[in-house]
Amino acid sequence: TNNTPAAPAAPTDNTAPVFNSAAVNGDQLVISYTEANTLDAAALAGNAGFTVSSSTGTAITVSSAVVHATNKTVTLTLSRAVTPTETVKVNYTKPASGAVVQDAAG
Repeated sequence: TNNTPAAPAAPTDNTAPVFNSAAVNGDQLVISYTEANTLDAAALAGNAGFTVSSSTGTAITVSSAVVHATNKTVTLTLSRAVTPTETVKVNYTKPASGAVVQDAAG
């Protein structure tokens, strides 16, 4: 007979991270998410599904994306600095393969 009490079930996290804000400084664009836990720290490849466009029409490509799990942010490195008067738009499309932006629960 095993009288050891069962461990409580881990809470289920069914809520995906939600965009909270974005800020750009030079060629770095930081996206922050609202999430109860941390983000998945898996390394993201290439542009990681992010695209950035400019109000000026001048091309901007995303050369890398880095997850900061406990800060709940993703930092995009852009191909050029954004000017102070420029407005940028960020889009995310889940990549068909490889790591994606998600919380630690997957």
